[in-house]
Amino acid sequence: MKLSAPLLTRRPFLVLPLALAVLFVLTAYIVYMVSRRTGGSFMYPLDDPFIHMIVAKMLAFQGTWGISPHEFESASSSVLYTLILAALFKVFSVNIFIPLIVNIVAGTVLVVVVQRWLLKQGVGAGAQLLTLLGVIILVPLPVLIISGMEHTLQCLFSFLFIFGFADWMAGPGGGAGGKVPWQTYLWGFLACAIRYEGLFLVAMVCLILLYKRRIGPAFLLGAVSFLPLLLFGLYSLSKGSYFLPNSVLMKSDGIQMSLSGVARFFGRILFKKLSLAGTMTNVAVHHLLLILPLTWLLLSRQIRQSMNYGYLLLIITTALFLQVCLAAVGWFYRYEAYLILCSLVLLSVLLYKYMAEIRLRLKEYPLSLWVVIFVLLIPFFLRSGEAFYTAPRACHNIYEQQYQMAQFLGKYYNNAVAVANDIGAVSYFKKEKNVDLYGLANIQVTRSKRNNYYTPQFLDSLCKGEHAQVAVIYDSWFSNELLSKWNKVATWSIPDNIICGDSVVSFYSIDKGGAPGLKRSLQAYQPALPAGVTVKYFTSGQE
Repeated sequence: MKLSAPLLTRRPFLVLPLALAVLFVLTAYIVYMVSRRTGGSFMYPLDDPFIHMIVAKMLAFQGTWGISPHEFESASSSVLYTLILAALFKVFSVNIFIPLIVNIVAGTVLVVVVQRWLLKQGVGAGAQLLTLLGVIILVPLPVLIISGMEHTLQCLFSFLFIFGFADWMAGPGGGAGGKVPWQTYLWGFLACAIRYEGLFLVAMVCLILLYKRRIGPAFLLGAVSFLPLLLFGLYSLSKGSYFLPNSVLMKSDGIQMSLSGVARFFGRILFKKLSLAGTMTNVAVHHLLLILPLTWLLLSRQIRQSMNYGYLLLIITTALFLQVCLAAVGWFYRYEAYLILCSLVLLSVLLYKYMAEIRLRLKEYPLSLWVVIFVLLIPFFLRSGEAFYTAPRACHNIYEQQYQMAQFLGKYYNNAVAVANDIGAVSYFKKEKNVDLYGLANIQVTRSKRNNYYTPQFLDSLCKGEHAQVAVIYDSWFSNELLSKWNKVATWSIPDNIICGDSVVSFYSIDKGGAPGLKRSLQAYQPALPAGVTVKYFTSGQE
């Protein structure tokens, strides 16, 4: 893979500027396309960034970790990211662009860090540029940046942690008596603080240290890395919540401690999570679970001579398997991004260094093997193309639905309690407390789901106990038994929905006497709705 790149060979300093230019241009293009769709308003492609922002806002100015003043709610899945946003809000005031700026900075640093590692491995300028472009396009980094979430930082900290450890472990310092670098502890700490999945990487590194009989450093690294999650978990317990954030509990598969429960748990892993069926993201991730072991088999002799690559293959493959089985992939291309990044960089270096050996090995096989390689790789390009294509549309969906819901409630019900199942934008743009019927920002709902009393009677009692006046929810998420207790006033329907939980959101008056006022408010707001949003009004439950 030693490319003929005369310009870059003569001017290798151009590699980084060219890569960053591509990153900035693609990110700016997505922002431009979003602005065209929204009439100039910036918007994220998920409701989740608003959850981070409202928790950070409450933390910065009310001293409360939650979506409402003076009420703890463990709604954020990232301890560190919320703290970063809170600190920036405190210094610069609350601004919707701050998560975007954080991600642009993190993405820029990530490209710089990857290029420095490629230089350290002796990769030529042309191959460096191709690898960096692969990172930008196939992760895909601009889509992570525009999402406004913590996953760009997760990519950065994960890369620094495992690549730094592998280089140290395979070098002179990794021998008997060598001290584990302090940077390894730092990056392990940050990888876990930014996302709970960092524990997968730390666990594998600790096991390698134990295998090498580095018992003290293994336990110290595990303790340091787990510390931020332990502290937050204890704080959460002291506030009457669970050790894990509600978002982690709600999105993870539980296991019942019985023979049938264990059998069902492993059955879900085998037949659902490890199945090749599903979205293009699922297919790409499962193909990566094949590509990494095949790479080990193909280059086993060379990898034994450069054990840093062996350590990386082991850590990434195991973490990928754990991610698929115990966590999640997909949902806007973000959960698996850190593993695709690390895999892409490692495979690119192996391809660059051992192309001659690879060609020699592949000569022994028929043309059909190249077809297999093509089939294994094509999902990554399709996944990337899908990500770039859907990002502006997803932002527009959030603008059409969640943002409009928030603007409506902020204008007409700013000082009233509202009920919702997507709570991010609604809470960020609205003053008074909101009730989250899904459970990410409501411990009572989370507890009811885990203890099997999440019933229409419980939800109705909760909403009325909070003196909620209006509910803005997806009918498809709840039973008719609950919805029939309230007065349905209107629906908003958006076209071409690809990201919202439902294309139709319904407005209910929980207090039946409030239905006329809710209808008047909706009619007054209707001219502000984006073109394409279809409005229907109801009387006594009838259209």
